[in-house]
Amino acid sequence: MKYGFIGAGNMAQAIIKGLIKDGVATHDIIVSSPSSAAKLSNDLGIVAADLTTTIQKSDLVVLAFLPKQLATILADHVAHFKDKLTISVLAGVTLTQLHQVLPDAQLVRSLPNVNSTINQGCTAIAFSHNVTVDNQQKTTQFYTKLGTVNVLPEEQFLTFSAIAGSGPAYVFNFIDALIAAGMANGLDAQTAQNITIQTLLGSSQMLQQSQRSPQEWMNIVASPGGSTRAGLDSLTAQHFNNVIKQAIDVTVNHKHA
Repeated sequence: MKYGFIGAGNMAQAIIKGLIKDGVATHDIIVSSPSSAAKLSNDLGIVAADLTTTIQKSDLVVLAFLPKQLATILADHVAHFKDKLTISVLAGVTLTQLHQVLPDAQLVRSLPNVNSTINQGCTAIAFSHNVTVDNQQKTTQFYTKLGTVNVLPEEQFLTFSAIAGSGPAYVFNFIDALIAAGMANGLDAQTAQNITIQTLLGSSQMLQQSQRSPQEWMNIVASPGGSTRAGLDSLTAQHFNNVIKQAIDVTVNHKHA
């Protein structure tokens, strides 16, 4: 498989780095970008090429430029996309809008997140009506290299984006708050950060590898009348769960506006 990227912004780079980390040969990754392809080629060893070459030489093409550039960038290359497996990471651009520009392509709308860089990504995908079973499998295999894959209807992409796309920023906010609290109670910054990161990593993996729910794990850790239960009670009193829900609601509604 040869993977072509049209655009070399943050998300394209996250995916490319994830592919390389998973073992994809750098000569099998082709990038077209007037401003960034040459530098990315020097930095990562991938192939920089013009737009036509990128499309024609790739088995799978990823659209990774600014959404507002959709019609202009591809205007003179529509014929090259006939039956081409084409995966969009263009935020907010629907399959219907993609088909208006590339009517003969086999289109997939996708929403990966930044954790794809380290192969711990979480991606939503939606297939157009004309994507073959073989290309559906190729798409799933492509994103499985970067983490987990969720096939979702397009109407659920906003909620997915709020949790998986914006969620890392909220997790980093929570981590920052735990570090600050640790420092306020006597830890140095590096020690507080190390403890916090390992605690979140371990807790996530415990949940992932067990059959227990988050609520069950909370009850296991928090003994009645103990200090952990007192801390949880403080979070409840300050409506912690509602604060998180409101943040997700605001994110969904903002993206929808």
